[in-house]
Amino acid sequence: MTQLEYELTMCELICYPDVRLESKQGIDNAIDKMTRDQRFDLFQLKCNPDATKPESKSLLAIVYAEIKKAKSQIQKAKGESDAAKAT
Repeated sequence: MTQLEYELTMCELICYPDVRLESKQGIDNAIDKMTRDQRFDLFQLKCNPDATKPESKSLLAIVYAEIKKAKSQIQKAKGESDAAKAT
């Protein structure tokens, strides 16, 4: 991930739940998969944002990966619904 991707993910985390659908789903999925300590650290990161610390980057990488998964699932579902409409 680039520093820009870390910072954009940080912005989405700060603005949660008022973010795009795929971002909200990705953050929710990431939280579900995290340990109790990771969730606490993520909450602390949301309250005191710093996308440059190594420990922040590892949490943001988890969230970023889940956002990407959610985005691809939504695009796949949208593509299937568009294909169904075309037939």
